[in-house]
Amino acid sequence: MTGSLQDRWAALSPAQRELLARKFKEQGLDAVPLDDRRQSSQGSRTTGEESAFVPKRSRREETMDFSLFFFSGDGSTEEGQKYRLLLESAAYADEHGFAAVWTPERHFEDFGGLYPNPSVLSAALAVLTRRVEIRAGSVVLPLHHPIRFTEEWAVVDNLSGGRVSVAFAAGWHPADFLLAPVQTPEYYADRKREMFRAIGEVRRLWNGETLEYPDAAGTVHAVRTLPRPVRAPLDVWIATNGSTETYREAGRIGAHILTGITGSKFAELEEKIAMYRETLRESGYDPASKKVALMLHTCLGESNEAVKGKVAAPLKAYLKTFISQQRNILNDYAAMSEADLEVIVSRAFELYYEESGLLGTPDKCAKLVETLRDIGVNEIACLIDFGVDHDAVRESLELLNGLKEQFSIKETRVQDEIDS
Repeated sequence: MTGSLQDRWAALSPAQRELLARKFKEQGLDAVPLDDRRQSSQGSRTTGEESAFVPKRSRREETMDFSLFFFSGDGSTEEGQKYRLLLESAAYADEHGFAAVWTPERHFEDFGGLYPNPSVLSAALAVLTRRVEIRAGSVVLPLHHPIRFTEEWAVVDNLSGGRVSVAFAAGWHPADFLLAPVQTPEYYADRKREMFRAIGEVRRLWNGETLEYPDAAGTVHAVRTLPRPVRAPLDVWIATNGSTETYREAGRIGAHILTGITGSKFAELEEKIAMYRETLRESGYDPASKKVALMLHTCLGESNEAVKGKVAAPLKAYLKTFISQQRNILNDYAAMSEADLEVIVSRAFELYYEESGLLGTPDKCAKLVETLRDIGVNEIACLIDFGVDHDAVRESLELLNGLKEQFSIKETRVQDEIDS
């Protein structure tokens, strides 16, 4: 199988491979074929760690939080209980001490299509749960007026008793901006700048300040939003696919980070986290008070072979749904054959399974968690709804809970108890 993938990868045109290299990097994958990368790396460690990578320091004294992340690829399902897995898993997370439940904002595509508005689902989760934090992962803020966002999420915060936390994203899909308050090419091009500008307004409104806004006739109104939230100030996160400048800007405004593994380059992620924490310090924030959460596809089981068998079809279908999105937008993708698509998806799956996900036994997954902890990640956001059947997800949650407990105890304390 691997040999045929190598042959078909080599058959792609240079332009196609260049495009794939860029898009893989944006989505957290390495662009070098799996065998080529391993053959060119002497002493490569092949389970969850890039070649010869050694973290700059050990953080065994630190704990790791775990949260549940939702981003279903099956938005067009006709199933009657579309949100059963979300609700049952959120209740489990609440009962077993997980840090948070994340729901995203997606529009017009199967990929994530069950989640057009995280505030609506978060309101349901708020009344279902008692302890777990309710997080948006993420709100595409340029699609929302700051007033409307603040009103909606203040309601959720009240329903939850002050458990709201929000990750903001700038967005990328042009069609999504049909929903934006301003629909111009310039607004779309400046969407990241608009996101950070609007975050400033949201923070002020959330804190109870009165801001002035013009209406359609040009009359200026002084606005103070209601209801008042329970939790203030708003706990802000920035979602990023790995942009160094976004890490810096998040540090400048004192926001947490929600991200993914960029091309399986742990050294690159470690450098960005260190730079982010230094920016926090320079900007007057306590670096220890801010978190870096890493989203990982997650399915645990009693054997690596069994897990791989369970996740192969749904994860490949999930990846195909994502790439189909790209084909609708980019002419280069549209020109690719089904055979090209298959080689991309097959290779992406192997990388996800081997290096970029909590996929396999608890022992296999623990090695990846240890590496991520050492490079400065504080939380694993476990994406569990990528098409695995519900029974497998429930089994995985039990094992994931055990993994969570393993990393909730500081190793130095355990060693002290053993020594005594």
